[in-house]
Amino acid sequence: MRYFTYTLTSGSLTISTADYVQFISIICGSAGSVEVLGDLTFQGLSPNAVVLSAGEGINLSTSLSSSPLNGITITWLAGSVDIIIGN
Repeated sequence: MRYFTYTLTSGSLTISTADYVQFISIICGSAGSVEVLGDLTFQGLSPNAVVLSAGEGINLSTSLSSSPLNGITITWLAGSVDIIIGN
């Protein structure tokens, strides 16, 4: 597996199937804040963004290389947000 590392300080990043992402880790810095939004409707409910604040993080992964992560939008809100992506 290879890794991409990035510190998000503005804007957003969208993960799609074409990116072949198998793993993503999102970690907020001491003054960071970020929104993570999926695109899946579940049991008739539309997705809402989950807000992560300073010191919080999330890991998402798939175990099937034929089924990469898809439909995830990461939007910077404040501070710095560290992102590690593996494929």
